[in-house]
Amino acid sequence: MIALLIMGLGNISGGHFNPAVTLGVALNGGISISLSVLYFFAQMIGGALGAAFTRAVLPSHVYHGNMSINGGAHTLSAEVEPGWAVLCEAILTFVLVFTVLMNALDKRNQDSVLTPLAIGFAVAVDIMGGGMTTGASMNPARSFGPALAVSTFNDDVWKHHYVYWVGPALGSLVAAGIYRFLFRR
Repeated sequence: MIALLIMGLGNISGGHFNPAVTLGVALNGGISISLSVLYFFAQMIGGALGAAFTRAVLPSHVYHGNMSINGGAHTLSAEVEPGWAVLCEAILTFVLVFTVLMNALDKRNQDSVLTPLAIGFAVAVDIMGGGMTTGASMNPARSFGPALAVSTFNDDVWKHHYVYWVGPALGSLVAAGIYRFLFRR
């Protein structure tokens, strides 16, 4: 899905749907800091509106009754410690942001028609690798919107919500730093 969104909307915004990706791109000069702040607020609003739409269209017994769905909100597995969850989200986000930087920002690959597919594959691999641990968010906006919508009947979603901000921020910072140090021309 993300590959299709990037293919369709990438020429408008560069395909920025994720604050962690926007952070990595901004730190490497791909967009200005002021534009990245605007993108951040647009992404957060988009996450909240998407979650509100999901809540509006799903039948109540599905949205409220099935805790495995939990309105799309990310929560930690019972056996996962928050510190490990932050590390997991950082690694997953590193893979995503580094893939974006190497394929969308790097001049050698910038115009490749395969860039959206590479990013989509990175997301898919991350979900397979970390989905059972943290839900494989990699995206603070994607975690915030559903948590906001679900919190009216389940405020437990905020208990470890910081994991979905700290992990992606750390992963993005490391990816941006490595890319800047090793590959930026």
